[in-house]
Amino acid sequence: MEGYNIAFKLGGKTLEGRTQDDLTVAARTKESLTKDDQGNAQVVVSGHDITFRASGLIKATDGTNSKGRNTLLADALKTGSAALLEFLYMGSDLTSYTGHCIITNYSESSNASDEATWNADFRVSGDMTAVTP
Repeated sequence: MEGYNIAFKLGGKTLEGRTQDDLTVAARTKESLTKDDQGNAQVVVSGHDITFRASGLIKATDGTNSKGRNTLLADALKTGSAALLEFLYMGSDLTSYTGHCIITNYSESSNASDEATWNADFRVSGDMTAVTP
């Protein structure tokens, strides 16, 4: 994945992209007060809300070795469990994370050539798990 740091499995093909500097991890917490706590609130992290943005370059037309714009747009429009995309994220220190995400926002731009750029916002569904080398 030279030059890219994120890959998505879409319909049996791999789409590579580059994340932008806005990976966000927000802890979901639960706070409780019980008699045993003697009035001191106990805070527990129950999970995380993780979002990120990525962009990349695609061929504007479908080809045998490339993920075309129509197929990528179709993936962005999926609903239900079909909307889940498998991803692999690699940090600058080569630490990798895997998980599933959904596209929450998608845009593309092209000129008269056969290439288009895409930008998308993603929300991780479930956990983002570190991959051991």
